[in-house]
Amino acid sequence: MEVLISQGHFPPANPDGITVVIDVIRAFTTAHFAFEGGASRIYLVATAPEALAMKATQPDLLLAGEIDALPIDGFDFSNSPWEIQNTPLTNRELVQRTTNGVIATLRARDSAEVLVAGLINAEATAAYILSKRPSHVVLVASHPTGDEDVACAEYIRGLLGGDGVSLTDAVERTLNAKSAGKFFDGSHPRLRADDIRMAATTAGSKGRVMAVSYAQAPCITAL
Repeated sequence: MEVLISQGHFPPANPDGITVVIDVIRAFTTAHFAFEGGASRIYLVATAPEALAMKATQPDLLLAGEIDALPIDGFDFSNSPWEIQNTPLTNRELVQRTTNGVIATLRARDSAEVLVAGLINAEATAAYILSKRPSHVVLVASHPTGDEDVACAEYIRGLLGGDGVSLTDAVERTLNAKSAGKFFDGSHPRLRADDIRMAATTAGSKGRVMAVSYAQAPCITAL
């Protein structure tokens, strides 16, 4: 199994393997907690107007996302696992727009299979990949400069049998990442330290494997 780590919004083509798009702070941590809360699917869009247009025709949709980490006017949630965790979501459908993870995922279509992950479901994602035994795996650290996504990718690579880092190291690098700082300094009431603490946790083998479909509207479902 060949494992490649790529960083940024433009995943390399991987037509014969599995691509995992990683966004620890916070897109796919938020997605994981949405599925834990009972959400049935999460649609992915590149822009806030796309999300708002979808809600205009389907009022039951819930919108979650951010622009430059901050909440978006007209959205139900920020890109916040803490907000999602505290909301009943049984059988609800969400629409997600984020700066890094969602954009990279929308550009990962040239892959045989696409998964999304944060540290929260890294172990479960690695176990799924090992069960499928693909010849090629691309781990996409979606934040173009963020260390937290690279740390998660290196942790998954280690779980797949390659050079990696420990869970402890990945957690510490998440808590100390440059992008985490604004959540701890109190600069905005909806940039919560709890979001980063949740992003720096793992559900272990009980994590949810999250798969992307592009057949109609791009969306994530939990396997």
